Amino acid sequence: MASKTERLSLRLTPEQDAVLRRAAEARGESANDFVLRHAVEAAETELADRRVFFVDDAQWSQLQELLSAPPALPAAMVKLLSTPSVLEQPA
Repeated sequence: MASKTERLSLRLTPEQDAVLRRAAEARGESANDFVLRHAVEAAETELADRRVFFVDDAQWSQLQELLSAPPALPAAMVKLLSTPSVLEQPA
């Protein structure tokens, strides 16, 4: 695990502080760990939901290659897709 060397300072109201501390206590976490965990989860979700990405020409070409390549199906998926379903088998 990487050592924690960076700091982030927040200003909040006494009410916000109380809510965060109660929620952290209910989870058995420190307020710092609670806030950090939720902030990182929210940031990861925000980044994953991005609809616009900026890439250079080389990255764009690589992305186009990946998207244009035929899918590589695992052997189990090939078997599943080539076997008649229970609806197609004789009664």
